[in-house]
Amino acid sequence: MSQLTSDLANRRAEIDKFDQEIHRLITERAKVVYGVMRAKAAATAAGEATPPFRPGREAEVLRALVARHEGEFPKSSLLRIWREIVSGATRMQAVQQIAVVGGDKKIWDLARDHFGSGAEYQVLPSINEGIDLLSGMAIAAAIVPMASGTDSGLWWRNILNAESREGAPYVVARLPFFQAGTSGDALVLSAFATDPSSNDRGVIGVALSDGGNQPALVAPLAVAGAKLTAAPIQADNHVWLEVDRLLSNDDPAIAALTAMPSVEKAVVLGGYAVPMA
Repeated sequence: MSQLTSDLANRRAEIDKFDQEIHRLITERAKVVYGVMRAKAAATAAGEATPPFRPGREAEVLRALVARHEGEFPKSSLLRIWREIVSGATRMQAVQQIAVVGGDKKIWDLARDHFGSGAEYQVLPSINEGIDLLSGMAIAAAIVPMASGTDSGLWWRNILNAESREGAPYVVARLPFFQAGTSGDALVLSAFATDPSSNDRGVIGVALSDGGNQPALVAPLAVAGAKLTAAPIQADNHVWLEVDRLLSNDDPAIAALTAMPSVEKAVVLGGYAVPMA
């Protein structure tokens, strides 16, 4: 055996040792997941419903991975590996059902990239079916097109126009959270409100009365300490607003909007952790 061949064999042997250690750590991590399962079961038995996934916490873990990463290994590959680890751990607890509203290929790819091979997927023809399934806890999440003022992006008006906020889904994540070869944008809906991360956007839906105009909404938001982070989206008398923090329905910003004579309704539609560049 030549010196070069010997060196190559030694390097491969080193890689094999690392692979074995990585596998061992994944196995140990899986044992901890069983403890999470027991804690969730206890919470459910006590009447405390627990969300099937935590997009805010997941965002913080991904950000921390990138912040401490060194060397030449691609960050996008590192992040996709972690997403698959999360997907596998979730499948240990239950098969996560994910719905793709409309079935657009770009959104389909974003859903599979984010929730991984451990989830099961279905296509839904309409947002109303997704809302019903989320309200009944029959699915973990529904992936929908980015909000817009036309066509498939109008789904958010259905949530805003719901008679009650109870049972209506929340926006909880924006996809992709990191770039890994996919294209397009989408949002994730869940039956559970968004859990916070260190860098979030809140989403508000506003129904204006006749004669109301969306530029007038900026001042009361600013007074309440909420700053717009994107241009408002308007469809007829409905307005989608994104602000620089997560909100609750008793937030001063919601109270300030609701107090306006031109506003019929203002509700929190959810929020999301700001994706990484």
